[in-house]
Amino acid sequence: MDSNKINNKLKTRIAISKVCEEDIVMNKEKSIFLKNLGITSMALVLTSGICFASVKLINAFGPNSSTGSQEAIQNGYVEYVKDDSLVDSFMLDNYNFYITFKEEKLGTTLDDIKNKYEANEIGQSEKEYLSIKNENDDIVFSNLNHAYSVYEEDGKIYYTATAKEFPTSKKLYINFAGIEETLEVPDYMQTELVTYTLKSISDENWKFESAALSNTAFKIYLSNCNDFSWNNEDSVETSDGKKFYKSERGDGDFSVDSDGSIKVYATFNLTKKDATNELKVHLFKSDGEEVIIELEK
Repeated sequence: MDSNKINNKLKTRIAISKVCEEDIVMNKEKSIFLKNLGITSMALVLTSGICFASVKLINAFGPNSSTGSQEAIQNGYVEYVKDDSLVDSFMLDNYNFYITFKEEKLGTTLDDIKNKYEANEIGQSEKEYLSIKNENDDIVFSNLNHAYSVYEEDGKIYYTATAKEFPTSKKLYINFAGIEETLEVPDYMQTELVTYTLKSISDENWKFESAALSNTAFKIYLSNCNDFSWNNEDSVETSDGKKFYKSERGDGDFSVDSDGSIKVYATFNLTKKDATNELKVHLFKSDGEEVIIELEK
């Protein structure tokens, strides 16, 4: 891979103050919009009025790609496609999917797409215009059934999607408004999740369900987490003392059962590059009490 090409993709385009300003403008113009996830439900929470660290750079896949994903990209976890393709670049991971289309090859712009396919009047239904499947006919991405953001810059349209787990793929079959193309997925993107098991938990009333690591993120699932509260100090710590914090995009989820029990699904910016065989997850209750969860491969 051409390292200069990657570096050019990742250069800082604008200062942090300008990014905050543009992020607000994009939301006003609805250049970034979110859709509901289907079976792979994962809530994306956007907090208005705050410029998160994830938008400090207009990076390889736009302002909504996470810090963990950006680090993976910087380490070569991205594929650039031949010049005559509809696609400029893409990245497929169990937890994140990014793809960039060339407007000149599509023959359309983001504004045209929104005007033609989005519902504009009460009672109208949005139409599917972008469908991406794998060789098993699993849907990797559709504008109808995934939570995603879409972003436009320099003649390219960027789609950023998150899910609890995407289907693994050797090929991607794209249909963009009737234009079809097949992409070969490189071997390094066809990797399995690394799972972690529980060693100990400081509050035994909390129930550990699962934890797994991909090339772009670390996720942990817990239940019966009474008094759980999202906290800026929530982190996962490696055995060499490095801490990795929650994804700034807010792609985490919690729900309350009918009995009041809280279930938590938290996403952190730890990737396979920095992970160790043992991890400590630091979470907090509403009263400030820390809950430490020790994990091992």
